[in-house]
Amino acid sequence: MTRQTPTQTGISGIPKDNPMIPAQQRIRRIAFTATILGLLGAGAALAHGADAGVQVEVVGAPSWSLSPVYHILVAHFPVALWMAAYLFILIRSLSDSQFAVRLQKAIWPLAALGTLAGFVTYGLGLTIYPWSAITESPLGRNHIMLATWTLSYWTVMSVLGYRFRRHLFDGAQRWITLVLATIGAMVITITGTLGGSLGGTPSLVTKSLSWIGWDVYMTYYLPTWMLVAYGAGALLLIAIGIVGSRRV
Repeated sequence: MTRQTPTQTGISGIPKDNPMIPAQQRIRRIAFTATILGLLGAGAALAHGADAGVQVEVVGAPSWSLSPVYHILVAHFPVALWMAAYLFILIRSLSDSQFAVRLQKAIWPLAALGTLAGFVTYGLGLTIYPWSAITESPLGRNHIMLATWTLSYWTVMSVLGYRFRRHLFDGAQRWITLVLATIGAMVITITGTLGGSLGGTPSLVTKSLSWIGWDVYMTYYLPTWMLVAYGAGALLLIAIGIVGSRRV
């Protein structure tokens, strides 16, 4: 029997002739972090038993809901993770330094973790008020609409970003990546400020939206022609993807 010398193993004890694939390590870390976030969310829910929570009365019918404190607390996690990912994308788009290239490796794990935390936040947000109550408020409808857009947008960004992560900063593609990430940062900011306004603490962003003609305390209506444009754009992107895949 031969003894394995220290030089035959890595720092983690894995033999160097059979190293773990870095992608698998990242997936395990993401899964572990997602589990911790899930346990924290479950703990917050269990902390409010049958005698706790917020009693809301709508048209004479009582309804139980979680305290908004938990939604407000958890909401900072996806915001921080997504904005950190955006900051790294900004640095990588403007620089090819070794530091920027290293930051690039952390972008999509941050975005993915932000998306997982976003789903937890979205779920907690829906438990604060009954649907019939929150949808009676124009500000509430606007907040739900922007939260849905934000979560959907960053979910797509995370999936596509990870899938094509090796090519997102090649040549002119880096500017497209930066523009898409900037849009994502903007919807995060607007969603957050609508939530603050809903809680009675409007910010400067809330006032700045009124400068461009959007009163957040009034229902935001999307014109029918814009819905048609969205649908046409989606079909065009799908067609481009199909044609591009056939040429490869």
